[in-house]
Amino acid sequence: MAMFDVSQFPEAGVGLEYHLPRHTPQDELSEEGLDPTVERILAEGLPHFDYVEFQPTHCILEPRLLELGAQVPSLLHSSSLSLGSVGIAMDREFLKMTRRLCEKTRSPWLAEHISWSRFHGGDTQHFILPTLAQEVADTVVANAIELRDLTATLLVLENAPRLFSLHDAQEQSEGAFISRVVERSDSGFLLDLDSAIATARTLGYDLNSYLRSLPLDRLIEIHTGHPQRDWEILRHLFDSSPVKAITLEWDISRKTDDAELLTLITAIKSLRPKALFWQGCARQAPQTQLEQGAQTLLKLRESTWLSIGSASFFIRDRQCDLSLEFGVMFLPLLRHFLTPQTLGSALLLPGVLQSPEQDDNLAFLRELFSQGVLQPVDTSSDTGASIERSHPASLWAHWDAALEFYLSTRTGSHTPYISVSDLEAQLEQKASARRQPSAFKDYFSHPFVALENPLLAPSGAIAQSTLLDSLCERRTSRTFSDQPLSAQQLSLLLYYTWGATVMEQNRMGDYFLKKTSPAGGSLQGTEVYAVLMNVQGFERGLYHYSVRRHGLELLSREDPRVWIGDACGEQPWIKDAAAVFVSTARVERMAWKYEFSRALRVALMDAGHLSQTFSLVATALGLGCFTTAALRDELFENRLGLNYLEEPVFLVNGVGGGRLSVKP
Repeated sequence: MAMFDVSQFPEAGVGLEYHLPRHTPQDELSEEGLDPTVERILAEGLPHFDYVEFQPTHCILEPRLLELGAQVPSLLHSSSLSLGSVGIAMDREFLKMTRRLCEKTRSPWLAEHISWSRFHGGDTQHFILPTLAQEVADTVVANAIELRDLTATLLVLENAPRLFSLHDAQEQSEGAFISRVVERSDSGFLLDLDSAIATARTLGYDLNSYLRSLPLDRLIEIHTGHPQRDWEILRHLFDSSPVKAITLEWDISRKTDDAELLTLITAIKSLRPKALFWQGCARQAPQTQLEQGAQTLLKLRESTWLSIGSASFFIRDRQCDLSLEFGVMFLPLLRHFLTPQTLGSALLLPGVLQSPEQDDNLAFLRELFSQGVLQPVDTSSDTGASIERSHPASLWAHWDAALEFYLSTRTGSHTPYISVSDLEAQLEQKASARRQPSAFKDYFSHPFVALENPLLAPSGAIAQSTLLDSLCERRTSRTFSDQPLSAQQLSLLLYYTWGATVMEQNRMGDYFLKKTSPAGGSLQGTEVYAVLMNVQGFERGLYHYSVRRHGLELLSREDPRVWIGDACGEQPWIKDAAAVFVSTARVERMAWKYEFSRALRVALMDAGHLSQTFSLVATALGLGCFTTAALRDELFENRLGLNYLEEPVFLVNGVGGGRLSVKP
C-alpha cells in the first residue's frame, strides 16, 4: 500500500464540538427558545475557536447550522451511517444530504465512526462495535470508500467506545482491527480520547499500550472533553503524530468562561503552532494548479455544451450552472482538448507562448482548469474516460435532451416573478397590439356532428359512486369487450373531461374557459382529437372535439384500426378499444402569455390533469380505460394534419366496454 499522504489534510487548529441543547428547566435558552450557542456564533462569530464541528443530523433539528456553516469554518462529523452494518446498505438519502453539506460547508474532511448502529428491522440509535470479525472490517472499508467517493471529501474514521467485552469472539485485537480498517480504506484517523479510555477500561488494557496500537501515523484529529486531564497524552500525540485538529467540548454560551477558554486554546496551539487552512494556506493559486496539471491528460467534460457566435463562444454546463463566454480566438485551444491532451502539449501549440496573446492564452487555460471544464482522464481505463465526481446527473445518462430542457427551465432561489396585477396590465397592453390567441379551435368547414347534451343525461347515466370510489376502482384496461361505446357515454366523457363548464369573456378580447381540470394561466391549451372505432351512431374515423359547440368535427372518415396500434408504439390491443383520444397542446396560447420556456412544463402538466380526469370519468361510467405516451408522434401529426411546432402531440387516452383484463 502506498505511503499515506498527510499533507492532503490541511491544518485546522482548535475547534468547538457542537451539541444540540438538552431542553431541561435548567437550560439557559433565549426567550424564543433558541440555542444560545448558535445565537452567539451567528451574532459574534466563534469565540477563540478556529472552527465548529457539527453533525449532518444536527442540521435537521437546528437548520440555522446551515447559515452558520456559511459564515464560519466548519468540519462535518457524522455518526449515523453505520459503516459496519453487514448486509445493510447505507441510507442513500442521508448520503445525499451529507454530500450536499460537504459542498455547502466546504469541510476539508468528513469524519465517521468505525461502528454500526443499524440492523435488520431497527437501529440502536447509538454506535457500537460488538465484534471485530473480518466480515465487519470488510464492510466498514467498502462503505468508507463509497462515502469518500460519493462526497468527494477526505475521510477520517473515529474509534467508537467499547462498552462491553467479548474476548472469546474476537478474531483480532481492537487496535489491530482499527488500524487495518483505517489503512485499507486509505483514511485518516480521528482519536476520541474519552472513547479510548472507556475501551481500555472495558478490555483491561493499559491505556498507553492501547493508544500505541492505534494508527497514530494517520492521526488527523483528536476529540477530548477533558483537555486538562489528557494534557500529557496530547503533548505526546502532537510530538509523534501528524495532528491537524483538536476538537473540544465546551459551552460557549457562558461568556464568563471566555478567559479560561483563551488560555486553554493558546496552550494547545503552543504544542505545535502552524498556519490554519482557512487563512489561505490550503488553496493553491491557479498558476500552481496549472503547473501541477501540466503532464496530466485532460479532456473537455462530457456534459459541456458549446454555442459559437461570430465574435465569441459560450461554454455551458447546466448540470453545474456554468456559463462562460470567451473570444473566438481561443477556439483552437479549446479544440485541442476534444481528445485527451496535457496542458503541456497545449502550451506548445503555435502562437500560445512567445506571442502578444501569451498572457490571455494562459488565463484562458487557467479558467478552464479552475472551473472544471477540463477533467483528468483515467489512464487506467481502456476507454480513457474522464474522472468525474459521482453526480446525480448520471441518472439522466440516457435522457440528455430531457436534461437540457429540465436544467434550462429550472428556477433559482432568486428567480424574479411578476405580480398578478402587473402581469394583467402587461397582457392588456399586449392584447391591444396583438390579440390573444383564441381559446377555441374550430373546423367550421368540416362536417359537424352535435353530441348529446350532457346536462340532460338521466341520473343513472353515471354511477352514483363517490369520488373516493372512482379513485380506488380506477384500473388500466388492456382487453375490451365488443360492446360499442354509446353516444351518451361519448358525450359525457368529452364534456366532463375536455368540455367547458363555464365560459367568461376576458379583458383581452377572448374567453376564459373553466373545465373540470385546472389549466395553467387559465389558458386551456390542450386540444383533443377523437379516434372513433366502435361508437354507437358514429362512423369510424378521426374527429376534432369542438369545445365551443360540444360536438365532433370530422377530419377523416376511415378505419383507424389499421394503423392505431403502430401509432401507439406497437401496442396491438389498442385497436380493440372503442375510442382513443389524442391530446395536443396549442403552443400559441401558452406562448402569447408566457414568454419563457418553462411554460412548456405547464402545458405538460395540463395534459396530465385532463388525463387523470378522463380516467375518473370513464371509471364512473363503468368503462375500461388506459393512458399511454408510447406514441409515434409523426404518425399522429400526419393523420391529424398537425404542425408539430404549433401543436405537438402529448398523450393518448383510450376507453372501451367492460373490464375484462386490467392492471393497476
